[in-house]
Amino acid sequence: MPFARGHMKREIAYKVIKECAEIGVNSIKFNYRGESTINPIFEDVTAHAKRLAEGMTFIDRVTNTNMNFKHDREDIFRGLCNQTKVKISFDSFRREIFEKQRKGSSFHATLCNIYKLYNYPRRKNNLVIQAVRTELNSDEDLRYEIKKRWPDAIASIRDVVSGRTKEKKYNVIKNRGNERQSCLQAHVRLIVAHNGMVQICCPDIASSHVIGNAGLHHISDIFNSSQAVRIRERLKDGSAFRNNEACRTCPSFESYKGYKHPWGS
Repeated sequence: MPFARGHMKREIAYKVIKECAEIGVNSIKFNYRGESTINPIFEDVTAHAKRLAEGMTFIDRVTNTNMNFKHDREDIFRGLCNQTKVKISFDSFRREIFEKQRKGSSFHATLCNIYKLYNYPRRKNNLVIQAVRTELNSDEDLRYEIKKRWPDAIASIRDVVSGRTKEKKYNVIKNRGNERQSCLQAHVRLIVAHNGMVQICCPDIASSHVIGNAGLHHISDIFNSSQAVRIRERLKDGSAFRNNEACRTCPSFESYKGYKHPWGS
């Protein structure tokens, strides 16, 4: 992949979370290009975010995880309990299918960890079990199996066999390249990599839109920097879709006309 691996250090994580709380950011997602629970300071950082979200400041704290870690890692379970929502990837209730689709994962360990988190005494957050339906698991009633085991969890199924209705719609739209709209990602979020480098959007895995360093500058100053504003202006007038390769070939639905965001904040 065209990016470096690494763990975000405590000083950068604390700085970014503090600045987000100061300016009223309403949601922080604790993963980007990987599994956030492997960071040794995961519990510490999530606890810091939870402390800053108390009182009048609310920060929605989300983590995506594959739950593929040792069953005795109480620090990870406590860290997950610090979040307001945990999205767990679990694609099949048959070991051979699960381990084929999620290479490197242990079916037994993942299943045990989901049960443990679901019943964890400290947990008060929302759990989402998200599955990708493929040719391998297309005969499974995943929603039924999820709700049977974890009734209070939300089942989220992404169907890549027959395709989701919205995906079909926007795949058609993407064939008409002139019908683009200013991408919402550039207007509502920032992506902070493990080394503090800040990007304008998550589909840019080659980091062609780095607009600042969160370790050196305030997150608000980066969002309102001349470079960030210039990118948003080029998205608005459409020139980014003609002159910028990352925007021109972007797969995000948000940059195609007809897409409306599903949230109201």
